Parts: sequence; C-alpha cells; structure tokens
Amino acid sequence: MIEVLQEAFWGINLIATIPLLVVLIYWILAIVGFLGGDVLHIDGHVDLDADGHLDGATGLLKGLTSLFHLGDVPVAIVGTLLSLFFWMTTMITNHYFNESQSWLIMAAWFIPNLIVSMIITRIALIPFAKLFRNYDRTEFTRDELIGRIGIVTTLEVNDKSGQVELEQKGPPILLNVRCHPGARLGKGDAAKIISFNQHNDTFLVELSKWEKH
Repeated sequence: MIEVLQEAFWGINLIATIPLLVVLIYWILAIVGFLGGDVLHIDGHVDLDADGHLDGATGLLKGLTSLFHLGDVPVAIVGTLLSLFFWMTTMITNHYFNESQSWLIMAAWFIPNLIVSMIITRIALIPFAKLFRNYDRTEFTRDELIGRIGIVTTLEVNDKSGQVELEQKGPPILLNVRCHPGARLGKGDAAKIISFNQHNDTFLVELSKWEKH
C-alpha cells in the first residue's frame, strides 16, 4: 500500500493522481454538506431541448454524452469513474513499462490509457444508467407537481441550493428546489412546491405543514 502511494506521487503519475484527488475532495465536501443539494442532479441531468438533443452541442459533445450516458447519469458519477480508471491504467502502465519514469514513455501511454479508461467507464456506467432511468420515472408531470408537499432532504433549502423528496407509488422523486431570497427551510421540513423555473430547471418551494389524510 505504501509503495502504491509513493508511486501515485511520482511526477509521471501526477497527471492522473491530481484529478482523482480533486474528485475525492469533492465527495468529502458533498458528504459533509458543503456543496449543497445539487451533487446528484436527478431531475434532468443535462439540458435537453424539445427534440432530446443538447442545446447548441457539437457532434463531439453529443458523442461524449451518448458514450457516458450523461442524459441519465449525473456528471459527478461519470467524472469519478473516469478519474478512477484513468488513474488505475496510468499507474499500471508506468509501474510495468516505465520504471525509468520517462516522460516520453508516459506521454506515449497517455492516449491509450485515456481510451481504455473511457471504454471501462462506459461499461461501468451501464448499471448506473438503468438505475437512474428507473429512479426518474414518475407518475406526475411538472405541472402536476405544483402544490404537492415533500420533505427537505438536504441540510437546508435556500435561494442557491436544496433538494426535496416527494413520495409516490413507485420510487420517491428527488427534486432540485430553491426558495425565495432570505427564506430558509431546514432538513425534515415540509416544503410545498409553488412553481417551476425553466431557466435553472428547479422548483420554487415554501415552508408548509404536513397535510392530514
């Protein structure tokens, strides 16, 4: 283990180690709540137009979107897996084929390592894509969600970030929400959906009381 850590910080491996460290720091901050409620954007992972295509996307971007299931899987998960697999392939090739720590050899392996990492990432994302597609299924349209009451699942909801969970017959719906500037809802509060903002793909909510059935 110590040897692996030492090799991870070889100069030739830093190109893969640094992105992986950034991803680890990201998830640590997400877990402790510093990144708000939009770590996993469930309700619309990418901005799609009416025809189901990325707005203004180039052919390359569309290809990457299809390759990595970005229409279904959150970017955070894609980036995490790609960083992890690129780090692993870089470490393996430099360990077995670049003991002299040559920058030229490292550069020669860069593209093959990246391609292999992308292929492995594509395969690893298949179950995630199925999971999130099933999770996103809802019996309600956006208009029908207006007026419904859900529970705040993040540390808080403010005018910058937050998420609310709504119960339904199938899996619960997790929505990205905001509230009016100056207002704040805490975790576990009842939040009533009052409108939808098409510009940032979020719902506006206000503090409510649980309705008796």
